[in-house]
Amino acid sequence: MTKEQIFEYLLRAISTDIVMWLMRDNGLSLQEALSTWYNSTTFEKVSDPLTGMYIESSGYNYDWLKRELVTGRFQP
Repeated sequence: MTKEQIFEYLLRAISTDIVMWLMRDNGLSLQEALSTWYNSTTFEKVSDPLTGMYIESSGYNYDWLKRELVTGRFQP
């Protein structure tokens, strides 16, 4: 596997977990959960290989997203 393939695999795995958790924890539909995740600053950061967030656990990244959703902004 190339680095790019590993990155894409991990990003998909994180995204799958987070979308499921958004649906479970917030009662969102699949469409709402996908929109919430893919339009978040957290997703933008996880999608940037330079941040290294893609190698963190799904739970770690979900915690960042939850903070973003409560505060309205990504807070490093």
